[in-house]
Amino acid sequence: MTGRIVVTGSFSYIGAAVSAELLRRGFVVHTLRNRRPPAGTTITHAPLRFDPDHLLRELTDAAAFINTYWIRFPWVGRGFSDAARDCATLIEAAAHARVGRIVHVSVSNASEASGLEYYSAKSEVERLVRSAGPNYAIVRPTLVVGPADVLTNNIAWLLRRFPFFLLPGGGAYRLQPVTLEDAARLVVDAALEAGNLEEDAAGPEIFTFAEYVRQVASACGLRRLFLPAPDPIVLSALGLLKPFLRDIVLTRDELAGLQQELLVSRKPALGRKSVSAWIQANGSKLGREYVNDLDRHFRSDAKKPIVSVCAGAGVKSG
Repeated sequence: MTGRIVVTGSFSYIGAAVSAELLRRGFVVHTLRNRRPPAGTTITHAPLRFDPDHLLRELTDAAAFINTYWIRFPWVGRGFSDAARDCATLIEAAAHARVGRIVHVSVSNASEASGLEYYSAKSEVERLVRSAGPNYAIVRPTLVVGPADVLTNNIAWLLRRFPFFLLPGGGAYRLQPVTLEDAARLVVDAALEAGNLEEDAAGPEIFTFAEYVRQVASACGLRRLFLPAPDPIVLSALGLLKPFLRDIVLTRDELAGLQQELLVSRKPALGRKSVSAWIQANGSKLGREYVNDLDRHFRSDAKKPIVSVCAGAGVKSG
């Protein structure tokens, strides 16, 4: 494949890593973005507006369109159904622009039968991608771990500030995280394939949640007391932090998805990098500052680049 590739969110998180991988492989990247571009970027850019005419102009002559757009939780009147509708607008515009290939970043174990709206809405978008017309790839990451990660960093933040850590339901349920680097590689590899493709982006290691938290504590050089606790107790305890943090630390649906082991792939792992090794290498930096997701997406930091992307420079936290 040659030519221009359009990516949503090149100055955000997964989109930034995907864009850096494309640049490393010599592609020209154009992004539809909500955030202002960082200094020194070689990526051309335009605002992400869900206007069909605007999107048609931006997507015309693209060799591929890689969509990483989504929301973590509903906020200020926008829910998962709104995110799905916006994705539909993007996909329809890409089809009308006759892009060579549509690549959509979904989530592991997306299902329209899921009782969790995050996963059912993701599955709805997958269905739209399949029926859009162009060749497509759907890549389903599990838990993506890397620079600017929210969940792993904020676990470390809690561990650094409290002598104990509450494990919802005991923490025996499993997860299969993947490094940000591996996730980006798999998305770009999928973009370069010829036929329709659906695959998971999952790392080679599987942990129980309790093992994962203990590993983060060890990497940070911390000895903590780990206490099994019922889900309502854990959610109530995190709710007590909400007025001070002014953020949503963990949603009920996120906890349910974790406990249903929806962050474990049912397919052979395609990730190569060890998440354990990444955590150990970055433990001294994890949790030094709390990552406020509401600030990052809706308030003071909503226009700041999360990750900087420059030609040949990879990604680095903003």
